[in-house]
Amino acid sequence: MANIKSNKKRRRQDDKKYLRNKSLKSEIKTIIKKAQEAKDVKDINLAIKLIDKAVTSGVFHKNKAARLKSKVHSISNK
Repeated sequence: MANIKSNKKRRRQDDKKYLRNKSLKSEIKTIIKKAQEAKDVKDINLAIKLIDKAVTSGVFHKNKAARLKSKVHSISNK
């Protein structure tokens, strides 16, 4: 653990951000699995919306998001 006040604050911020990012990633994985099983348009649209949200908040890189969205779209085409 850090001794410097600013490092302690940064550590607290990183922990909060980690938990927020982890929950969003988990939610996206779950909705993608649902979309694969049900092939429901509503789930597919929700997955794409969440992926875009993750890019905006900095959780995913734009190329990873494009890859995931392509994966989700291929589900709907099958």
